[in-house]
Amino acid sequence: MKRLLGSLCLTICVFALLTSAGAQQVLNFADLPLISSPQPMPNGYGRLNWGNFFYVNPYGWSGAGPGYKLGSSRQDVAFIGGEFCRLSGNTCFGTLTDSLGFVLVSADVAGGYGPAAVTATAYTNGKFVGQVNFFVGTQMQKLLFPSSWDGVTEVDFQVTGATGDLVIYNLSLYTLGG
Repeated sequence: MKRLLGSLCLTICVFALLTSAGAQQVLNFADLPLISSPQPMPNGYGRLNWGNFFYVNPYGWSGAGPGYKLGSSRQDVAFIGGEFCRLSGNTCFGTLTDSLGFVLVSADVAGGYGPAAVTATAYTNGKFVGQVNFFVGTQMQKLLFPSSWDGVTEVDFQVTGATGDLVIYNLSLYTLGG
């Protein structure tokens, strides 16, 4: 009886989570206008708020390094870094937030000008959830975020390297609560 009740409770919890979660979305920045000069990522894009993230068409921007030009010439990339962080000692920060919560699944990324260390730290309503470290080079690679980061409201990215750039080609996530 206890086993049946436990299974029933687990099934109800999983169902509740799935009904409140949006469909998995892949943000690839293809529907942003192609621009040749970096601009701040618009808040609300993909239902997220983007703190200290920028976007640009790397094939139209003369300042793009080799890690920026690994995708389609017909879409923008998002990034943390560039000249916007060099004044802070080549350490850059970017923040993704959504007060209703989200689940990061993966991201296809590269270091914009050279290798970079990336630390991602997750929070739920200000409470620490977890941290993961990655190392990226100028070739595209997939970052997988911990599955234990269910329903976070904030993920902070710290990027450290010779030029401190992290280029994001796409970001896979679930949004929650709406």
